[in-house]
Amino acid sequence: MPKKILNDIFRSLEMSLNSDMNIRIEHNLEDGKYREYLIKNILNKIVPKKYSITNGFIVDSDNNRTEEIDIIIYDSNYVPPFFDETYTIVPIESVVAVIQVKTTLTKEQLKKAMKNINSIDKLNAKIGGKIISANGQEIIEKRRIKPYKIIVSKTSDIDKGYDFSEELKSADIIYIVDKNYKLFVKNKNVKGVVNTDLDELSDYQTKESTIESYVDEKLLIFSLILLDKLKLINNSIIINYQEYLKGGVNDGS
Repeated sequence: MPKKILNDIFRSLEMSLNSDMNIRIEHNLEDGKYREYLIKNILNKIVPKKYSITNGFIVDSDNNRTEEIDIIIYDSNYVPPFFDETYTIVPIESVVAVIQVKTTLTKEQLKKAMKNINSIDKLNAKIGGKIISANGQEIIEKRRIKPYKIIVSKTSDIDKGYDFSEELKSADIIYIVDKNYKLFVKNKNVKGVVNTDLDELSDYQTKESTIESYVDEKLLIFSLILLDKLKLINNSIIINYQEYLKGGVNDGS
């Protein structure tokens, strides 16, 4: 697709998103819920069909649970979600990204958002079989790429010169839609559609990163970076349902 066409498409989407986020809601939804809906709508235009988008909680087989997550992107091809009347419960093994959505990103709201997305760190993904890479190497459990952590906000009252370097030690993307703010991305320059280098996969978790910021075409850049990141965890995770069974039995369920 020619670059100009791509730019025009995303420029139109970004203008629409900015406009829609400014609308005062006259329905029963809270502003925050409405903005979550808008971000989900944009993501549905970006994220490949193999992924599903929901909200709720993420769990592991040891009965650990995250805080409530505004948006969860997960691979529904391998792991089904579990529903109740209100929330979706998603096993950690299927999760590829978590997103918190804010209306105005104050320092206090930033702290809360970081707490929510970081709550995924206490979960333990367990696979039930071997994952083999394209060149025949076995990808062991500790090599699994962690889900990406993203914060999206309509606007902010944080100083425009703030670089979010402290937050981006654990978060991956901070996207403030307001045109007066930059898009901040943690960049580790990891390659690959199919990554056959196990050391490179492991290195992604630990090596030093740089923070890049963007002023223009923020939605386009956000989308392409997110897609590029999703490629790194495009491996078939074999969920170990026996571990969930043990967790349920041990919990007395």
